[in-house]
Amino acid sequence: MKIAIIADKKSGHLSQCLGLREIIKEYSKKKDIFVLNKDLIALPGFLERSITLISEKLYLFFLKLLNPNLVDYQYDLVICSGSRTAIPSYLFAKLTGAKVIYIGSPKFRIMKKFDGIVSTKTDISSVYKVITTDLPPTKFKPYEIQKEPNKQSLVLIGGDGSGYDYGESDWYRLAFEFQNINTTFINSRRTPKFAWQNLKENSGKNHAHLDVENTNFKTLENALDEHSHIFVTADSTSMISEIVTRGYFVNVIEMRGPISKEHHHEIIDSLQQKGLLRILRLNQLHLSENKFQENVKEFVVTERDALKSRILKLL
Repeated sequence: MKIAIIADKKSGHLSQCLGLREIIKEYSKKKDIFVLNKDLIALPGFLERSITLISEKLYLFFLKLLNPNLVDYQYDLVICSGSRTAIPSYLFAKLTGAKVIYIGSPKFRIMKKFDGIVSTKTDISSVYKVITTDLPPTKFKPYEIQKEPNKQSLVLIGGDGSGYDYGESDWYRLAFEFQNINTTFINSRRTPKFAWQNLKENSGKNHAHLDVENTNFKTLENALDEHSHIFVTADSTSMISEIVTRGYFVNVIEMRGPISKEHHHEIIDSLQQKGLLRILRLNQLHLSENKFQENVKEFVVTERDALKSRILKLL
C-alpha cells in the first residue's frame, strides 16, 4: 500500500499523520509527505471555499494548474489532519486515485467527502465513517525493550493555549520547584522566551536543556527512554499523547487551572481515568510516579491494533 501525507505547519497534525501511517504499515518517516503550500500549492482559504461552492471540478482544475507534477503520482491512501489540508487532500486523493482519511474533527459539510475519519470525539456523526479512538496516533510507537533509565526527571513545557493562560510567576515557580532535582527541560514553540531563558539562568548543577528547534526526533525519543520520571505541562496535548504512545506514564503539571474547558481536557481526563497519567499541581511533585506502569504499554498496543484493524476493514 502506497500512502501519502498532506501536512500543514503544525507539528501535532503531522505527528498524528505519521503515527497513523506507521500503524497501518511501517514506512519511512520522511517519504511521501506533501507540505501544504510548499510541496502542494493550494489557494487561500477564502478563495478555496468560494470556488468549491461553485464547482469542485473547477478547484481541481486550479490544483492541477498550480501543481503540474501531481499527475505523476499514484497512491492507495492519503492521510491528512488540520482544517486547511481537508479540501486539498480530498482533491489530491481524487486526482491520484487514492482513498482519503482525515484525523480530527472536520467541518460537517465536508465529512462525507472522506473515506474515513479518525477522531477522539464520540459525537461527530453516526452517519459517516468515523473511527473513534481513546488515544490519538502519534509519530511515536511503544518501546520494544525496557531500558533502565540513567537520569531522573524530563520536563516538557508548553505555553499559553488549549485553555491555559500562564503568568510570569507560574514559570518562575516551575523553575524553583525543579531547582534541586536532576532535570532535563525541553521547550516547545509556544514557550515564552523569558521563561526558557529563566530556566537556563537559574538552572541547578544537574540541569540540562534541549531546545526543540535543534532537537531531532531520535534525540527526543532517547530523552524519553533515558529518564525515570516524565512531566508535561497540562496545555500540551500532543506531547502528552506522544509520551503515552511511547508506552510511558505521564505526570501532567497543571501550573494554573484552565480558564476555559476544551475537548483537550476531555482527552486528558479520559487518559487519567484509565491510569495512563496523573494531573499534579506544582506543590504535588513529590506524588509523581515512575514512567514504567504495566498498564500503559498494554493499553497502547491494544488501542493501536484495534485502530489498524478498523481502518483496514474500512479501506
